Amino acid sequence: MLHWLAYVLDMVMAILFFMPFYMKLLRFPNFRMEIYAYGILPRSLITLTAIVVAALEFILFLAFTSGLFDVWKELAAALLLGLFALFTWRKIRMTGIEACACYGEIAFLNRYPVQRNLILIGLLTLGMFLHSGVRDLNVILNSLLFVMAMSFFIELVQFAWSKKKRREHSEQSESAVPM
Repeated sequence: MLHWLAYVLDMVMAILFFMPFYMKLLRFPNFRMEIYAYGILPRSLITLTAIVVAALEFILFLAFTSGLFDVWKELAAALLLGLFALFTWRKIRMTGIEACACYGEIAFLNRYPVQRNLILIGLLTLGMFLHSGVRDLNVILNSLLFVMAMSFFIELVQFAWSKKKRREHSEQSESAVPM
């Protein structure tokens, strides 16, 4: 039973690292601006930092889907999320804006980023005690496909939801305009 719980937790973490990796690739210039908005790094390091962060997220996605690096992947992910939470908390104190663009247009994952990351760190801590073990190649390939399919599905649902909301907003705006 614990083996399956470890596997499910790994897949959730894999999705939560693949989605921002993918979103950052799609919106790389926006991601660079987001990093710049934190006001921590000089301009000359923004692009390199963006590449490193995206690469770390991709490596964590692979580690969670494969089951490799038990405990180490959870520690690395918790450290990365902890840094993100710290930098975001600093940005919130400086600007008052309590949102991020980590997950692109997927608004429900972008709200309350500090709290979200603290919850994920708690789940990662739990995952350190649930050793999932290395999976065989067939399971790894199926897991990779599952994570990517779920990520794309979530993005498509969010896109459809946003489109519907924009249409409703547009219709309300048109009906509010006096003739």
